[in-house]
Amino acid sequence: MAIFEKYHPLLSRHYTLDWLTAAKLKDVFALRQDATQAALSGRERDDTITATARYVNHAMRLVMANQALLYGISDRRSQTFVGSVCLWQFDKAHTQAQLRLETAPGQDPVALYAEIIPRIVGFAFFELGLDTIYTLVPATATTRRQWLETNYFTATPYAHTRTLADGRKVPLLRLTLEKAAVSNDPQYRF
Repeated sequence: MAIFEKYHPLLSRHYTLDWLTAAKLKDVFALRQDATQAALSGRERDDTITATARYVNHAMRLVMANQALLYGISDRRSQTFVGSVCLWQFDKAHTQAQLRLETAPGQDPVALYAEIIPRIVGFAFFELGLDTIYTLVPATATTRRQWLETNYFTATPYAHTRTLADGRKVPLLRLTLEKAAVSNDPQYRF
């Protein structure tokens, strides 16, 4: 089993992925407070910066216990916090994990997906040895869904709903990516 605490920072062409403790708490709070991102991810929205501080501490405890990898994403040129990405919900054999990517308010999600998802997925497959990555997406999140499906993820219905920021309940899709689908694609090589 991998020791998660040694896996930081990770670099992509334009971004640095590092522990949330390396980001400014107020920037992480702005993301955690965003109702749209909270709804897309199916998590509670942070109402106070203290709640975000507790979340960051909890995230680091999960990393140190080898239960999750959670990174803040910063633009290397401007040092701006642009989002977070997480690998968690590992199965017992550590062959499968859930991916969650959140973009900070005002960021272009497609640009972030295009660079971060291949990097973190390649890391998961070729460094951690996972065989399957999945993410849960509201059926109405068409931009995210289209990007994922165009990049080898396969959508299947998921037996749950998610309440969006506007109060609507929408069905979820499970988008799955198998290692074999990207093993010959150089953008996914870690």
